[in-house]
Amino acid sequence: MTAMHSDVEGLVQGLHHITLVTSNEELNRRFYTEILGLRRVKLTVNQDDIFHRHLFYANDMAETGSAITFFEWPGLPKGAAGLTSPHHLSYAVAALEVLPKWQAWLVSHGVSVVGPFVRDGRISLYLKDPDGVIVEITKPNDQNVSQDYVNELDREVPVVGEIGSDMRLTSFDHASPVTINPDVTVRFLDRLLGLKNSFKRTNPDQKDTAVVGIGNEDRPEFLRYLASPKAPLGEVGTGSVHHIAMCVEDDAAQQRILRQLNSLNVHNSGVIDRFWFKSLYFRDPDGNLLEIATKGPGYSADEPPEKLGSRLVLAPWLEPKREEIEGALKELDATNAHTWPPAYPTVPTPPETLSEN
Repeated sequence: MTAMHSDVEGLVQGLHHITLVTSNEELNRRFYTEILGLRRVKLTVNQDDIFHRHLFYANDMAETGSAITFFEWPGLPKGAAGLTSPHHLSYAVAALEVLPKWQAWLVSHGVSVVGPFVRDGRISLYLKDPDGVIVEITKPNDQNVSQDYVNELDREVPVVGEIGSDMRLTSFDHASPVTINPDVTVRFLDRLLGLKNSFKRTNPDQKDTAVVGIGNEDRPEFLRYLASPKAPLGEVGTGSVHHIAMCVEDDAAQQRILRQLNSLNVHNSGVIDRFWFKSLYFRDPDGNLLEIATKGPGYSADEPPEKLGSRLVLAPWLEPKREEIEGALKELDATNAHTWPPAYPTVPTPPETLSEN
């Protein structure tokens, strides 16, 4: 291992946030707060496209590694998973028993759900949000239970009238980008970020593809790439993942990664101040957009914790344009109707395939 390589090892702590695309702010808000039980922690605008919203949801404490964010771009066509457009994202739950509860809760609200499935060392159920995003809710199968056992649990679950404290989605488990050459991806993320390949095995949902776990010592598979030499080209649009952000502790750690990017001639954005954190963007060999984001200053930098997400907030350099921004958002809303509850898209079975485009 070269000194340059060791300089970045251990800096990436896991996922910071995952950003997607939605067609409608109000539909998105109701689903992620009322149906998935998350908390909106920031209502702002896309700093690279200031006349469209950027929405942030997280756990009750607004902790790093729990935030799912959305650009509201109603004019985009539907996205498609594949190269450059990650397949899905996954939330962790603490106990197996909450998976049937989640299934009952979601089905009672008309959400398309498949599972829970026992395979690949996990027990998972899958759903789709109103825009078509595949969301996995998962628990490691550390007790080595069978599918029959899980099916029995499923039959015993009573009607679930609310999201109980045991059901709360507190953090991401992983994100699943797509790669055509996993060996190249593994070497890239090892040299660039010091991340390690924890496994490569056949995808139980699609035998001609593989699942490749990449992460750090504490979270060895926070990236679970779906790999196939025939992986289709994806397209970022509504209902798709725009980028995956990984967390570093502070500016100093981010600068070390920036130096590593530059030393390896990897094209990048340079550090961009987003006010609530600082961002550094680059693409992996398959075109997936990745971000290195700092923990601080955090979502409470401009709002008290109890008021997070309750009003439109702007980074200080955008405040002079507030009236113009609010006018544009009002015009957007006037032509962007929605229906609640929505007609939820159907989850494919099996869910983790690369043929659903």
